[in-house]
Amino acid sequence: MFPKLFAPGKIGSLELPNRVVFAATSSELADKDGFVGDDLVEYYAERARGGTGLIVVEATYIEQEGKRLHHNAMLNDDCFIPGLRKVVQAAHAEGAKMALQLNHGGRESIPDVSGSVPLAPSPIPSQFTGVGDAVIPKELTVGEIDRIVERFAEAARRSRDAGFDAVELHGAHGYLIGEFLSPDSNKREDDYGGSVQGRAYFCVRLIRAIKARLGADYPVIVRMNGRDHVQHGLELDDAIEMAVMFEAAGADSISVSGGVHASRPYMVVPGMSVDRGCYVSYGDAIRKRVKVPVMVVGRINTPELAEQILEDGQADFICLSRALIADPHFPAKAKAGRVETIAPCIACNECIATVHRHKGLACTVNPMVSRELELKPLLALKPDSRRVVVIGSGAAGLSAAVTAARRGHDVHLYEKEGVIGGQLLLAHQPPHRGEIKNALRYFTSEIARLGIPVSLNRSFSADDARALRPEAIIVATGASPVQPDVPGSDLPHVLSGWRVIAGLETAGQTCVVVGGGLVGIEVADYLADQGKKVIMIVRSEMLKKAVHADRVYYLDRVAELNIEVLANMELLAVGPDWVEIRPEGRVRRTLHDIDSVIFCTGYASRKAETDSLEGLGIAVHYAGDVGGPRKFFQAIEEGTLTALRIV
Repeated sequence: MFPKLFAPGKIGSLELPNRVVFAATSSELADKDGFVGDDLVEYYAERARGGTGLIVVEATYIEQEGKRLHHNAMLNDDCFIPGLRKVVQAAHAEGAKMALQLNHGGRESIPDVSGSVPLAPSPIPSQFTGVGDAVIPKELTVGEIDRIVERFAEAARRSRDAGFDAVELHGAHGYLIGEFLSPDSNKREDDYGGSVQGRAYFCVRLIRAIKARLGADYPVIVRMNGRDHVQHGLELDDAIEMAVMFEAAGADSISVSGGVHASRPYMVVPGMSVDRGCYVSYGDAIRKRVKVPVMVVGRINTPELAEQILEDGQADFICLSRALIADPHFPAKAKAGRVETIAPCIACNECIATVHRHKGLACTVNPMVSRELELKPLLALKPDSRRVVVIGSGAAGLSAAVTAARRGHDVHLYEKEGVIGGQLLLAHQPPHRGEIKNALRYFTSEIARLGIPVSLNRSFSADDARALRPEAIIVATGASPVQPDVPGSDLPHVLSGWRVIAGLETAGQTCVVVGGGLVGIEVADYLADQGKKVIMIVRSEMLKKAVHADRVYYLDRVAELNIEVLANMELLAVGPDWVEIRPEGRVRRTLHDIDSVIFCTGYASRKAETDSLEGLGIAVHYAGDVGGPRKFFQAIEEGTLTALRIV
């Protein structure tokens, strides 16, 4: 299957077994000094094991002044070579080729991390650093540029000495190289600015310096944006001309991406509101002008899409990032025709959120990511299979059932409703949230493939436990929506957010949505998208716990759909066609001509439904919302970890 995707390829002198590339993606797994350890070794070995042809190891920094995140890998000294050599050797042993991405954060560097003022082509602050306040960077002198060019060349030499088969220059996403390329960040009037040729000159020098140091045959990949997606940023016509210059300077491949940290919705890591294959057209345009292979990236999360891109001649290689975080065995499963077993990336961006919180790398559908060394041994088949009952088939219950069955346990799944899925059945209903449905499809498929018996329209009682005699019970019954106890909350036009999304209740034309969390804004978006007038009453800060991608998307949607947001507001009462509210510390006011009031104000655990199971001499575990409000990725993680730790 997928003959184009699994055809051998070549980048300069480097022969590759297929066209699948793991795009460089920060994991935050290095230590605070930039050394890599066994957890990072196993992280990349697992992706090599899964059939990836070329792995581009995450951005590794060529000098301390350009470091961006606390746990970025470093390569500004020979002392870092041994650790990186272990990464290469482990991946080579599994059949993958290895490249190392070299980077300097430029104006996106964080002083608290780098220990110095950010350096940039011009003293123009970042529009958004993503992890800290923007500061005015120091404009590089020509002498400092010469120093950085030398340090890139030396880092490339260290990469080769560590065993890497190629290096990649990170010229995308608004870091130092990209800052030279973009007219938004480069206002220089010397050889390094102004014209397209001037803005490309820094990267041209880097390519030439590396080739001079390592020889013409050592492959150099240049990653660059097709468009920055910010006002006055790099545009495609300039990017095409620059790619031609990079090829002439000796680049062996052009890897095309898009966006910077300030761009929206086409971000560095685009969310699920952005179309799949969002940056492919840029690579296609560049490929028409260069002879070296072109790689493309951007929400490519199925082998069918990857194959089609290659079939259409839009690219030579397919870069996957989050798709291989979600399932490191994506290539092997696709090649074997087991597409339905691929855990899908749903572009929720919990991965990048955890990286920016300096908490390593996480994934909603793959809780084992970045913890392979710790957790993979627990997934091994258990010689002493146990009977395990899972109660509830939402995110936590499904992940628990699947994980326990993979370990060889005899799993029985009980669901009190007539269909499995829990809140996953509703979460994909709001606009632009359809990718979540793929997570439900995947878990449903795995339940069937693993032969897990499912009892629908069934609770699980103490009598059931005595009859079935399981060794362990995992309670994942979730939580039910609650609404505030305010006068008028029992009126017929007062509705539940989830019941509205489920189509069980119908809202009128003018709606008040109470609650500013993710459910509240999803319901507001859902209603406003239907042309309804929506007013949100938010107790404190809207989207306080949302990941950055969701916050950016929904704040833009609020403006686009003219949703009125009343923040720091308390709901006092609901009347037949009005609501009474009070701003914090101010006089109460009344909103009139209200047709519907929709509560999205949290959940209450349903743990009490299974209290009778305690005291039976059976180990009872809890996962998901039954233990308190959880996000999907937390619920799936809890379900998985609970099932892994059943003895």
